[in-house]
Amino acid sequence: MIIDYYYKGVFMNKGLEEYIAKHTKNTEKSSSFVDYLYELMDKCGYDNPSDLYNKAFISRQLWSSLISNKSNPSLNVCIKLALALGVDSHECKYLLKKAGYTLSSANKYALIIRYAIENKIYDIFEVNNLLIENGYEDSILK
Repeated sequence: MIIDYYYKGVFMNKGLEEYIAKHTKNTEKSSSFVDYLYELMDKCGYDNPSDLYNKAFISRQLWSSLISNKSNPSLNVCIKLALALGVDSHECKYLLKKAGYTLSSANKYALIIRYAIENKIYDIFEVNNLLIENGYEDSILK
């Protein structure tokens, strides 16, 4: 049963309040891209951000822009971060989702990236070669 009421001049919907409370409990689902990235860094043992952005071949300037929310990461940047972190497919999915991306089964490029993540192929050069071997000249190293 949904109970509606007024509180301090605002119309409140009990069902909506419960829904919001339920979904904000899960930090994986409710956190921002930057918050989730830092959570993954902690989990994966990255104490120094420069270790991560260097491994992901991301410039310090781009990193600074991303973590200060001055720019949104590209799909390419998200993939490089996921590979550098060595995340599993679930964590990769959520990282990409936080940035507004997905790896669709209808896209061969995305399937190659998913294959690499699911098979723990985290070396960016190795993944890049898989892409080139399959006709993708626009590598993830650009």
